[in-house]
Amino acid sequence: MSGKAESRLIYSSISTSERVASLGVKGALLYTWLITHCDSQGRMPAKPRIVKQQVVPFIEEITVKDVIEALEVMREQKLIILYNDSKGRLLLQVADWWEWQTGLRYKSESHYEPPIGWEDKLTPRGDKGRFTKEETDSP
Repeated sequence: MSGKAESRLIYSSISTSERVASLGVKGALLYTWLITHCDSQGRMPAKPRIVKQQVVPFIEEITVKDVIEALEVMREQKLIILYNDSKGRLLLQVADWWEWQTGLRYKSESHYEPPIGWEDKLTPRGDKGRFTKEETDSP
């Protein structure tokens, strides 16, 4: 990821989600923070060491072993999809990404291949990457 700030939505209902609560304190923190590191299609590398380095680099209480365990529980709870792309890289897709990211004004292409059967959503762009008048007037 570029380090450029990108908007991500996290609704207050995440704190009352039984699926997120099943992750435990470390896993819930990891899940909510990894959302902010995903690209605009809800994907990022899922290699545990990379997740640790990107998402919680300064939280010493969360180890790579904790990340491995949390990712597996996230997968079991259907919070994420773990898959390998055509290059063999382990990636994750936030499973309900479009349920929660509906307010994103601009949806760009992903940095990574989608999981099989996943449909990306893209925002049409006018010249020079700006929204056209018709696009901004639509509901």
